[in-house]
Amino acid sequence: MKSNISNKEIDSGFKTINLLQKLNPLLSPHLLKKFIPEYKNFSPDINQYGLWFSSELNQKTFSKYDKIIFLLNGLAASGKDTIYNEMVKLNPKLFFKTVTATSRLPRDNEIDGVNYFFYKNVSNFKIAIEKKEFIEYIKRGDTYYGLPKKSFDYAFNQPKPIIYCQIEMSGWSKLKQYLFSINKNILIIKAFILPHMSLSQYLQWLMQNRGKEEIESRINKSGWELKIAPQKVDFFITNRINPNIPTITYTAKTVLNSLIPFIKNPKIKKFPTPTENLEFNKNVSQIVKIHDSIA
Repeated sequence: MKSNISNKEIDSGFKTINLLQKLNPLLSPHLLKKFIPEYKNFSPDINQYGLWFSSELNQKTFSKYDKIIFLLNGLAASGKDTIYNEMVKLNPKLFFKTVTATSRLPRDNEIDGVNYFFYKNVSNFKIAIEKKEFIEYIKRGDTYYGLPKKSFDYAFNQPKPIIYCQIEMSGWSKLKQYLFSINKNILIIKAFILPHMSLSQYLQWLMQNRGKEEIESRINKSGWELKIAPQKVDFFITNRINPNIPTITYTAKTVLNSLIPFIKNPKIKKFPTPTENLEFNKNVSQIVKIHDSIA
């Protein structure tokens, strides 16, 4: 579900991109903290491939929850869908994905409540907006899209313990406010994906994978995300994109292993990863190099 970002936020993203372009850093917390101080609150773990945990999450005890709300976001073309699909492939019984709503008619083979919640027309959608049935919504052209509260009501009744929601960071506050209001035994975990590239490499990658349409707006939005993410997320995911090595599988397993300890039922075994038995090391640069060597 896409959210609106204000002109003020886009302007701040433009300034952030200009700042980063001067030294063209690797998009990694230990280097980004030189430009954006909040990244200093994140550190890697030698045994957790490519993950950078916030000091706040590191202090959490592994209490058990009925449901985990997993909010996964990332820079455009950073691999959100790829990583999520790999996690589902590894254990399809864990995840239930929230369903968005639309005012358009269903296309061939689309099912109401599975692909979207379909509203009969724009008028019905607007009535639902007036009744505050959406956590957020947006209009694209003549069509409305929204994240309805009933999507979570439906998800809570499913047996799968992790509710996956790919909502942009601009909508996280409203979602958290709603989830806290329903008084359930849930934990919200927020993650953000950074491609393991320098800024210039990423901008080139973005143009190759998203085309030139609205590319300036996408770049500025990326700048805003880079600036705001360390204030909002529980951990960062470094995506080492390598078609010749199963880095996506390593990453997906490691993310799953970070979620599993919070799940109340059933008992689920952690996945083996190439970093799980590495010798303890607190040196950030060495950890990055070791993880790079595995890739």
